[in-house]
Amino acid sequence: MLSGEIDGYLTYYDVDDFSDPWKEPESVLLYHGLGRSVDVWYHWVPVLARHYRVLRTDCRGHGRSDPPRPGYEWSLSTLAREARLLLDRLAIRRVHWGGESLGGLIGIQFANDYPDRIASLTLCSTPYHYNAPAQDEYRRWPGQLEQMSVEAWYTQRADLRFDTEKDDPEMMQWFAGLVGETDAGVIQAILRFLPDVDVLGLCQRIQVPTLILHPGQSLAVTEEDAQTMHQAIQGSKLVSYPDARHHVFMTHGEACAQEMLRFTQSLSRPQTAS
Repeated sequence: MLSGEIDGYLTYYDVDDFSDPWKEPESVLLYHGLGRSVDVWYHWVPVLARHYRVLRTDCRGHGRSDPPRPGYEWSLSTLAREARLLLDRLAIRRVHWGGESLGGLIGIQFANDYPDRIASLTLCSTPYHYNAPAQDEYRRWPGQLEQMSVEAWYTQRADLRFDTEKDDPEMMQWFAGLVGETDAGVIQAILRFLPDVDVLGLCQRIQVPTLILHPGQSLAVTEEDAQTMHQAIQGSKLVSYPDARHHVFMTHGEACAQEMLRFTQSLSRPQTAS
């Protein structure tokens, strides 16, 4: 359990590295989505940490990171800057960024703001914008959080995140409990700016290799949205999981992590002549 002061706040992070001790591994940064914490990456870490130094961090106000004080500016730029300051603190020059949902959006911002600090992007369940049905849903949520607990709010629309008929009920219950530990005010603050986000222009300026992991049954990221992002990010690779809901990083965690591993390792492999 590690934490460091970033802009006057304690920021929680974990580092796992099971690479060969005589080698100097590259670094991976895993960044979670709204209401989550570093704990959701439990099945990605064993896959990636055998080959990389894997850094996980709790977003501001999530998990074990300090909540913001009044006047804090919630934005993708602010959160990307805090990630950069964490890398500075740990003397990590460049990372392969793996982000899911909000964590992917922050990664897109990071790749634009600090292009020299990023080696690749893996975007899981990441929208470039929020379509009308998703916007309508998200804009209802802050009011709902005034009426019920975070865990109850999350559970009532678990079907947006999981296939509630097929996915492991114990996993879904654990996940709801984890989200329920997040302060409602933090979730409300993020939900007030998130529906208006549109990063298509930022996607068009990305200059690093990018892997897009798309859940085929996500309200927030439709097949058309995934294709638009794929076309916007030059040279990107798109992998789809047709039957997966938005939380594909959980339900197909090992498969997603293996996909990221193959992708990042291919970048350092010499290309053979055809």
